[in-house]
Amino acid sequence: MANTEVTLVHTDGTYVPSVASVPVVSGDTVSFSTDDGSAALAYFSPAALAVLSPKPTNPATVGAAGRSVFSFAASSPDSYSVVFAPPGSAAPPNYPAGSSQNLRLEFEISDEPPFSGPADSPGTGHGG
Repeated sequence: MANTEVTLVHTDGTYVPSVASVPVVSGDTVSFSTDDGSAALAYFSPAALAVLSPKPTNPATVGAAGRSVFSFAASSPDSYSVVFAPPGSAAPPNYPAGSSQNLRLEFEISDEPPFSGPADSPGTGHGG
């Protein structure tokens, strides 16, 4: 039985998974952590929720308490996906469609631009 370790790389408020997908094989495990120990949200598609054990909350918080580990309880093709987002993010309006035997790992892009210095300070009336 295989274990796939997925590290979420935290950059500018976005959590990018280290792999694009994980094979869904009954008995195999997948674990999630963040590269910096921060908390990320994982929004699982209905099909993914049905095949993971223990069944994760939705959203699940991953990374803050070390690795979150789940095992696959089935191997049949379905629309498996998980979307990673920063804390406070809303659930995705939809999940990728299409049946496969892979858990697709998606990420939400932060809409906040990174702070680049004093020129970005609001309310100063000065641009730098």
